[in-house]
Amino acid sequence: MSTKTYRVSVPTTEHWRKMIKCQYACPVNTDARAYVTAIARGELEEGYRIAHDPNPLSTACGRICGAPCEAACRRGIIEPDFHPIAIRPLKRVLTERFGPEAAKTKPAREKESGAVIQLEDVAVVGEVFSRDIRRTPANGTVPGNGAAEVYSPVRWSRAELQRLGAQPGRKKGKVAILGAGPSSLSAAHDLALLGHKVVIYEAGPKTGGMMRYGVPVYRIEQEAMDSEIQGILDLGVEIRFNTPIGKDIKLADLRKEYDAVYLGIGLMKGRDLKVEGADLDGVITAVDLLLNYNLGYKVTLGKKVLVIGGGDVAMDAARTALRLGIAQMESKEGDEEDFQKAGSDTMRSALDVARTAMRMGVADVTMLALESWEELPASKFEVDEAQEEGVQIFPRKGPSKIIGKDGKVTGLEVIDVLSVFDENKRFNPKFKEGSETVWNCDTIILAIGQRADLEVLGGADDVRISPRGFVEVNPQNGQTSAPDVFAGGDVAYGPRLIIDAVRHGHIAALGIEERIQGKKFKIDVATEWTDLPNHVMFDNWTKLARRPIPSLPLDRRTGIDVVELGYTTAEAAEQGSRCLECGVNTIFDGTKCILCNACVDICPWDCLKIVSLKQIQSDETFGKVVEFQLGGALQDYLHENELTVAAMLKDDDTCTRCALCADRCPTGAITMETFRFKEILSYEQAA
Repeated sequence: MSTKTYRVSVPTTEHWRKMIKCQYACPVNTDARAYVTAIARGELEEGYRIAHDPNPLSTACGRICGAPCEAACRRGIIEPDFHPIAIRPLKRVLTERFGPEAAKTKPAREKESGAVIQLEDVAVVGEVFSRDIRRTPANGTVPGNGAAEVYSPVRWSRAELQRLGAQPGRKKGKVAILGAGPSSLSAAHDLALLGHKVVIYEAGPKTGGMMRYGVPVYRIEQEAMDSEIQGILDLGVEIRFNTPIGKDIKLADLRKEYDAVYLGIGLMKGRDLKVEGADLDGVITAVDLLLNYNLGYKVTLGKKVLVIGGGDVAMDAARTALRLGIAQMESKEGDEEDFQKAGSDTMRSALDVARTAMRMGVADVTMLALESWEELPASKFEVDEAQEEGVQIFPRKGPSKIIGKDGKVTGLEVIDVLSVFDENKRFNPKFKEGSETVWNCDTIILAIGQRADLEVLGGADDVRISPRGFVEVNPQNGQTSAPDVFAGGDVAYGPRLIIDAVRHGHIAALGIEERIQGKKFKIDVATEWTDLPNHVMFDNWTKLARRPIPSLPLDRRTGIDVVELGYTTAEAAEQGSRCLECGVNTIFDGTKCILCNACVDICPWDCLKIVSLKQIQSDETFGKVVEFQLGGALQDYLHENELTVAAMLKDDDTCTRCALCADRCPTGAITMETFRFKEILSYEQAA
């Protein structure tokens, strides 16, 4: 045998949970691989139940989630040409058909015919084939058999909260929630299921928080969002609009009336740029632009706009400015550390469609970012869509000072950026002296970060504020330094994804429940393994390519129409069948293995190896496993003159669950088994 050594670990429950990478990466632990494969089997209603179970804002997330699940997806890792499963748009397919919005609207690409398109001539890498996604193989097993019926629910799943809320003897409390954004709505949802009286105080006229005011209307249907939020309010949640806290009603008053108060007020103010001329007329923040645009107020930007920043908010501001530019043409004719990360100095030119869009009358929109192309903090698809629509992006450029005349912006002095971080990886931009140039413009939009309006606290000295201006919380339960005040979302954690805010609401709701009951929670994890004797993958699953998400043609992206159209059910089934089913695992029974090496030989991914114990680097746990399995100490086997024991090693990250090893094994030592878990809440002791 080889003398090469291998660092190994003995799998635990946590290991198997981490193997389901999409679920583990999701802040609310949505079992994405379960609903993805349910879609592939045509079981869309079951898929919706799974997708919505831990996420009361699944409709919104199906449109605008940052999709950390996709970034973690093994399908996008195992080979360079493999892209991750299109998890976010697949969720949208489910909510469009079975979510709260399903009763009011039809999916965009199925409106005209009014019928679901059947799967035919599905595109594959290098070929075309037809198949029936409901077909049953000769062995009687339906593909994707490790999915819906064995999904893994977590402690804030709807069923678990309802079970807990139905327990006799629980106290029912009153909770005030400030703000109607995603974290607040999530907390309200959970507290209502637990049976508490919930009242939301919203300073504005509508629900949604930054989902509504900070996300451009061309990214999400307002009606769909409204339907989902109404479903939460229908649980018995009361909401009081146009009721800012800190003026007529004080936080101190609420703390006297309610058992707990939740702060979910978000970051509704943009950060200012600390350079000369920042106070000139024509300098606005991205937050203010998006808020006014989404509320329907008239915004005049002129013909030439500069956007400063490189994050997703900057992209949204730039694309919104383009739409405002179009509207204006048609009417005439009939903390600075939030800036970014460093990278190399590569530039790309705008696509030809930018010039086409400009000839159509689109405003000239240019974005400046401190970082390089490779290190732009914005999502790649955001960058691509912005460029397609005509936004010009210039990396490694920084603002030096703002130029004006008669109190109005006329231009921006721009300086080249040498580096963004110092040797200690701290934000400390370095600029190239003598490289200053003036770029003319009518408006400058600042997308360099957001901050909270903490006037809502009304001088509550017992609520600590962090040096960065956020409310300090215990991340385990969302509790602030004041025992009856909880917080979550951006006001506590800084700018995050919507799905992060949903998690914060979940955590705080359970923390509030602990306070009301005067007891701590105990979280047990039950696990279950199911043998899949006839496990099969979908046809051509290794060859299917990720299909681009259908969207509006460029010449129609001129107003408030949602750009992304979504998949049909047929396209969704095709994309769902690309899933590697990470909940299915190859399990070995060493007592049956005859070391024939057949499994190693047949594995197309080279993820199996049979090695001697001398080649293994591990910890004390491995030694205990050897002693349990073989009845002797590990050291006894390391000093054998003739080896009598070997170990089977498996690289789970490269395994595609094809089951060839199990089929090939002549002794039945290898089985395909699906893993699932369930988090169960119980009250532990008095707090």
